[in-house]
Amino acid sequence: MSRFRPVLYALGAVLFGHAGKAQSASPPPVDRLQFSQQRYNHTRTLGLSLGSYALANMAVSGIAAGQTTGEAHYFHQMNLYWNAVNLGIAGFGLLGLRKQNPETESLADAVQKHQAIKKTLLVNAGLDVVYVAGGLILAGQANAHPDQADKLRGYGKAVAVQGAFLLAFDLVNYLIFKHRGDPQQIQLTAQAPLGLGVRIPIR
Repeated sequence: MSRFRPVLYALGAVLFGHAGKAQSASPPPVDRLQFSQQRYNHTRTLGLSLGSYALANMAVSGIAAGQTTGEAHYFHQMNLYWNAVNLGIAGFGLLGLRKQNPETESLADAVQKHQAIKKTLLVNAGLDVVYVAGGLILAGQANAHPDQADKLRGYGKAVAVQGAFLLAFDLVNYLIFKHRGDPQQIQLTAQAPLGLGVRIPIR
């Protein structure tokens, strides 16, 4: 677990730095296409970042799993399983983006997609908390099952570490979407014709 702490700290510093900039900067004038393209680009970056993280974890843990024993072996084994799923999720998301075209979206579509991404990130963050708690509980079962102590600790710690990373990842990106995109959404809907009918609450 300690091997991953520098990576998590560095990633957190970068992500929170971007979030701070997004919160402090005043939103410049924006048109509907810019709003849509910004969401599209950010969503693509999310997929590429998660996919790259998963590949890096799989490469490191794929080697380490064959060179370690006991708790460390199971820790890296679970990392492989977990990030294979992460890689699939990232790939599925990137494929879904191919069906989107920011140039042809209406303002109502752009607002709906912006809100949907924020909601998805919040739901994911809630699941991440469950992953962290579940991993800690799993690791805590080692004393009750000494014959499987290494596996329980290794798997549990891996799930907790991966859940903690995803929690930071989802929350920081939610904040970026909210603090950068929400003011732009308000600006655009305020300028829209009265008949547009965009009434999506901002959370």
